[in-house]
Amino acid sequence: MQEKIKILMDLLEINKAQSTDIVGRYLQDVKDIHSFLDYYFETLEKEKIIGTTYEKLRLVCKKAEIEFKKRFEDKEIFLGWLKSKYKNSPFFRLLENDFKYSYLCRDGQGKLYKKLAKSINMLVCLNNFGELTYEDGEALENNEFKHALIDFIFKNQERIGKNTYINTSYGIKEYKFLSYEEEYDNFKNKQKKKFEENQEEFKNKTKVKMAFKNIS
Repeated sequence: MQEKIKILMDLLEINKAQSTDIVGRYLQDVKDIHSFLDYYFETLEKEKIIGTTYEKLRLVCKKAEIEFKKRFEDKEIFLGWLKSKYKNSPFFRLLENDFKYSYLCRDGQGKLYKKLAKSINMLVCLNNFGELTYEDGEALENNEFKHALIDFIFKNQERIGKNTYINTSYGIKEYKFLSYEEEYDNFKNKQKKKFEENQEEFKNKTKVKMAFKNIS
C-alpha cells in the first residue's frame, strides 16, 4: 500500500493525504498500479474530465470500479454502464437457442398457460434514448423475452462488443449513428405527425358535431 501511495505522489504530484485516500478507498486490491495509471490517462484523454488531479483521480476510480467490478455484481449498475458506453450502437450478438424463456398465453378456451420459447439469432442494439432495440431500430417490447435477454446479457458480459458485425444467415443492416441534428429532426417530425393526426381527429369530430346539429 505504501508503495502505491508513493507512486501516485511521485507521478501525479498529489499530496500524501490525497494519495492515501485514493489508495485506501479504491486501489488496495489493484495488483499493477502502472496498468491502472495507463487506464487513468486513457480515460482522461477519451472523456475530457476536468478538475484538480485529485478530483480527476476520484472520478476515474469510480468509473473503474463500475467498469471492472460493480457492473458484474449489480444489474441496475450494469444497465447504467451499458447505456453510457453503448448508447446508439450495436453491442451484443445473440445466437439462436442461447437461452429459453416462458410466457403466458391463452388457449382456445381462454385459459392461461405457459408457453416455452427459445432465443433467436439477432443483433442487440441500444438507441439514442438507451432503449434496447433490434438491428433495424425497432424497440423491444417490455415482455418476457426482453427481461430474459437482459438476464442473459448480464450473465454473459464477456460477449458484449464481440462479433457484432459477423455475417450470419440473419442479415445485419448497417446501424446508423445519428447526429444531434438528426435526432432533433426526428423528434420534430414525430411531433408534426402527432399534431397532424390530432388536427385530423379534431376535424372529424367537428364534422360529426355539425352533422348532428343539422339533423337536430
